[in-house]
Amino acid sequence: NDHSFQSTLHKCDAPTRGHYSYCDRSGCAQSTNNKHGSYGPGSRFTINTQEPFLMETEFPEEGGVLLGMRAILRQGDHKVELAHHSCDPEYLAALSEAMKLGMSLRITYWGDSAQTMAWM
Repeated sequence: NDHSFQSTLHKCDAPTRGHYSYCDRSGCAQSTNNKHGSYGPGSRFTINTQEPFLMETEFPEEGGVLLGMRAILRQGDHKVELAHHSCDPEYLAALSEAMKLGMSLRITYWGDSAQTMAWM
């Protein structure tokens, strides 16, 4: 998607035999939609999606408790940061054990046209 970027933490129930049966769909999301001019096609955007850019993800913690997530988009000297400071601390804490056990980062592309991506 060259018009919007979103990163979302999702909390899941405890796994059964190594598999998660339920994860909340909405999660705790941050989007470039809330940062006017930050992400899109063309040089007027901080991150020009017509050119390559880097994406980094950080998971700050204190004493083994997850404090948030930062998705950082970089392109040359430009940077856009999606910091999940608005997430409920209890929600983040509930993810801490899964992080310790090696929870994986998943990057997905949901949809193939602007109409199917409108939910973002």
